[in-house]
Amino acid sequence: MGWTLAPGTGFCEVGSERVFLDLRRDKYIALKGEDRAAFDRLRFGEPNDSDAMTRLVATGLLSRCEGPHALSPPSTDIPCRDLAAWGDGTFSLRMAIAAAFALRRARRCMGPDRIGRTIATARARRSAMREGRDEDAAERLAGSYAANRWVNPIPQRCLIDALALDHLFLSRGIRTTFVFGVRLAPFRAHCWLQTSSTILTGTAAEARSYTPILVVA
Repeated sequence: MGWTLAPGTGFCEVGSERVFLDLRRDKYIALKGEDRAAFDRLRFGEPNDSDAMTRLVATGLLSRCEGPHALSPPSTDIPCRDLAAWGDGTFSLRMAIAAAFALRRARRCMGPDRIGRTIATARARRSAMREGRDEDAAERLAGSYAANRWVNPIPQRCLIDALALDHLFLSRGIRTTFVFGVRLAPFRAHCWLQTSSTILTGTAAEARSYTPILVVA
């Protein structure tokens, strides 16, 4: 038996910090001092005493798993390209309506008690899809969404737009990657959708200034 991150949990290393995202509680947590040292010992297969393990388990960030420990930060390449130069700004009433419904759905899914379930459902839907990815179709849909987003009065936010566009992708059988990232000094959090070559929400420059903490592929 080993240990893994609890469902809906991710972590990353930013400098000397160990930062965790717990979607179930909609919280970012930085382990400090002895707790951070205990996590590092656990991660690298070194022994911990019972008090240290009791404190770690109490955080709710870990769960048991079969086999060895699986405690690694996410690994994903962040593209240098985005849709800023997208040339098709054609108005589409159909997309404007689809975006409006997707944005309202996304807003309902953003509560602290719902975001974890929303991302878990998105992960499960990805797992049920074929492995191949149509990146051209993803770019076309994301470009059309961006071109028609202005019609909707809901203010732009990285999470609400990523959730809305992700819903449109999944409903059309298009599989992309959903990334949550953080940076420190000062602390900021961000999320975006991407293919292997293109940032689909926001800009590549912004995404590349964050360290991925949770990746849903």
